[in-house]
Amino acid sequence: MKQKNFLKVLIICLLSISSFAQSTGDIAFVGFNAGGDSDFAIVALADISASTTIYFTDDETTGVGTPSALAGSEGVITWNSGSNIIKAGTIVIFTDVDSGSNASFGSSFGSITRSGSFNISGSKDGIIAFIGSDSSTPTTYIAAIQIGNNSAVLGPFDGDGITLTNTGLVIGSSIIVADNSASPNGGYFNGSRSNQTSYSAYYSELETNGNWTTSSSDGESLLPFSQEAFTINTTNWTGTTSSVWNLAGNWDNGIPTTSSLVTIPNVTNAPVISSGTEALAGNLTLQTGETLTINSGNALTVNGNLTITDNDSFILNSGSSLIVHGTSTGDLKYIRSIATTDKWYLVSSPVVGENSTDFLNNAGDGFGFIPQGGVGGTQFAIGTYSDGWTYNSANFTSGLGFTVKTSKAGDLVFTGQMPTSDYAPSTFDTTENYWVYGNPYPSFIPANKNADANNNILTVNSATGQDELAEATIWFWDQSQTKYITVNQSSPARYISPTQGFFLKTKGGFGDTKIDFKESMQSHQSTEVFNKSSRPEIKVFITNSSNSDNTELYYINGTSTGFDNGYDSSIFGGGDNSFIIYSGLVTNSQGEKLAIQSLPDSDYENMVIPIGINADSGLNIEFTIEALNLPNGINVYLEDRLKDTYTRLDETNSNYSITLTEKTNGFGRFYLHTKSSSALSTNDITLEGTNIYQLDKNSLRVSGINSNNASIKIYSILGKKVLDHSFSSKGNSDISLPNLNTGVYIVQVATEKGKINKKIVLK
Repeated sequence: MKQKNFLKVLIICLLSISSFAQSTGDIAFVGFNAGGDSDFAIVALADISASTTIYFTDDETTGVGTPSALAGSEGVITWNSGSNIIKAGTIVIFTDVDSGSNASFGSSFGSITRSGSFNISGSKDGIIAFIGSDSSTPTTYIAAIQIGNNSAVLGPFDGDGITLTNTGLVIGSSIIVADNSASPNGGYFNGSRSNQTSYSAYYSELETNGNWTTSSSDGESLLPFSQEAFTINTTNWTGTTSSVWNLAGNWDNGIPTTSSLVTIPNVTNAPVISSGTEALAGNLTLQTGETLTINSGNALTVNGNLTITDNDSFILNSGSSLIVHGTSTGDLKYIRSIATTDKWYLVSSPVVGENSTDFLNNAGDGFGFIPQGGVGGTQFAIGTYSDGWTYNSANFTSGLGFTVKTSKAGDLVFTGQMPTSDYAPSTFDTTENYWVYGNPYPSFIPANKNADANNNILTVNSATGQDELAEATIWFWDQSQTKYITVNQSSPARYISPTQGFFLKTKGGFGDTKIDFKESMQSHQSTEVFNKSSRPEIKVFITNSSNSDNTELYYINGTSTGFDNGYDSSIFGGGDNSFIIYSGLVTNSQGEKLAIQSLPDSDYENMVIPIGINADSGLNIEFTIEALNLPNGINVYLEDRLKDTYTRLDETNSNYSITLTEKTNGFGRFYLHTKSSSALSTNDITLEGTNIYQLDKNSLRVSGINSNNASIKIYSILGKKVLDHSFSSKGNSDISLPNLNTGVYIVQVATEKGKINKKIVLK
C-alpha cells in the first residue's frame, strides 16, 4: 500500500514538473487601443502552459496586502490560453474587449470572457495582468502597462500614485510605460523583434518610448496590431554535410525553430527543403550569392521577417508552400509545372509585382508568345475572363486569375515579392457575372467551411456586409478531365493551392465588387482535397464511350428541399455543357440545374429528386451511382418516366443504360428515389417530382409529365378558372399563358396517373 502511494506521489510530481506556472515578467504589453471597441496585444516572453488562465484588469489596486488587493471598481478579461503551449515570442491579440456582444470579441489564441466594466482610457489608465484563484483574487501579478502616465511615478492610474505598489511589478522588467504623448488613444511597439539573445532582454526595448508609435486622436487607426513574433537564437547555414535543411550538421547552432534568427551565407552547398516536413525560421536572411529551394510537397514558415538580398535566389517549386508572418524584402520565384500540353489551365500569381509581359518572357523556351493575339493549339496564350475571354498584356492583380495554354509541358515562372497583406481585388460589372479569381499567396488557403469553419473564401465573402457573391460556390477547372469541378459548403474539405485560379459568380449591379482574401487564411497542406465523410451522400454518374460526368447529393441536417445558398450550387454557366448531368430542386424549383444539392437527412422516402441531362441524340448512356452512409434499408432507384421503369442502382455493379433517340436538354424524364421497399413496380409511379414554374412572362414550364392525355387548369386565388388546356408531353411542356395579372395562382395538372396541385406566384 505504501509503495502504491509512493508511485502516486511520484506521478503527481512528474506531472507537476511537466507543467509550469507563469511568473512576473513572462508577458509584456505590445499594443493598446483605447478608442472605438478597445483592443490590446501582448507578447509571451516565456512559454505559456496549455490551459493557463490569466486575468487582465483596468482596475486599480489598494496597495494593501501582499500582493496588493484589487479595488474592485472596474472590469476583468479572463483569458484561457487554449489546449496548446504558446511558445515564447508569440503575439496574442485581444479584440473588441469593451463588450462581450461585439462581433469580433475574442483573442487570437484561446478564448476570453468579460466581467464588470472593462474599458480602458487614453489618460491615466492602464492594464494589469495577473494570475489568481479567481478574477478578483490575485496571487501573482505578471505584467502591466501604464497609459498616459509619467514614467517617473509608479502606476498613477487614478492620480493617487498607489496603483501597482505592492504588486511586485517593476518599470523596465514587468511594466511598460506608454507616455510619449499626453493622452495616447492608442499605441503599439514598433521596435526590433529580432535583436536580443533572450526574451527577457526585450523589456528594455519595449520600455523605450522611441520604440512606440502612438495616436492621440484615434487608436483604431493603428489597427490591426502586427502578429510578427519576437525571436532569439541565431543559427547560420554551413552546408557542411549536405544541402538538407532539416539536418543539424548543416547549421552552426542547430536546426532553425520559430524563434531562430536564420542567416544563409554564400557557401558551397545551398540549402534545399525536401524532407517532407515543415521547415521553420524566426527571421530569415539570404545573403548575397546564396539560394534557397523548397521542393514540391514541402513548406517553410518564417515567423518573423524574410530578407532576400539577391532577387530570384529564393525558389519555390510547384506544390511547395511558404508563409511569412513578418515583412518581406526582395523577389522570390514560384515555379508552376504544366504537365499536360495543349490544355487550358486556370492560374493566378502567388507573388506581388509580376506583369504578364515579364511572365511570358520567363515562361521558358519553345512556348511561343501571343500576349495579345489569338489562341492557337501550338502557341502559348494568356487570357482573362469577363463575360467571355480576352487575351492581353497587363499587370497581374493579387487575387485575380487568368488562363494559360501551352503547346508542350514546361514551367510557368512567377517572379515578385512575397505577399504579406490582405487582398480585395475589384471587378466591375452591372449584372451577375463570372470572374476568374485566384489564390494570391504561395501557400494553401481554405475554400469552404469543411477546410476551415470560419476563415474560408466562401464564408468570408458571404458574411453580412460582404455578401457580394451571387452564389456561394467555387468552380475549379479540371484540365485533365476537361470539366468544371463544383465546390460549396457541403463539399469535402477543399484547399486552394498556390497558383490555383477559379471562378466565382458575383452579384454585380452596384459598381465595384470586392472579394476578400485574408493573410490569416494561409496554411500548409499536403493535398488540396480531404474526403473523409460520415454523412449520407449519393453521386450520380453518366458515362458514354468517351465522356463522363456526375452530380452530387448530400444529406445534411438543417438544409431544406428548396435552394440553400452555399449548400446548393448550379452547374457552371460559362463552359461547354453539351454532355452533363445535374439535379433539380425537390421543392420550389425555378428550373435550377444543380451540380451539388443538399437535402435534409430525414424523410428520405418522400423526396423525389429530378435528374436532368444534356446529351446528343444517338448516344448510349449508362447511369451509375456511388452511395455512402445511407440509413439501413434505404435503397436508391432511378425512374425513367418515358419508359415507365424503376431501376435499383445501389447494388454492386448495377446500372441503367439507354440509347437516346433525340437530343436531350433538361428535366422531365429521370428521377431519383430513395425508398425502403426492396423493389418497386411501374404501378408505384405517380406525379411525384413534377415541377411547375414560370418560364417567362408569357409561359409556364411543366416538367416531369409523360402522357398523351394531360391537362392543366389554373385558378386565381379567389377560385376563378383562368386557363383550361389539354396537352401531350414527353418530359417538359411549355404552356402559353393568357394575359394574367401578377399574383398567386393555383395550378392543377392531371394525367392518367393522377392529379397534382401547386401554388405558384406569377411575376
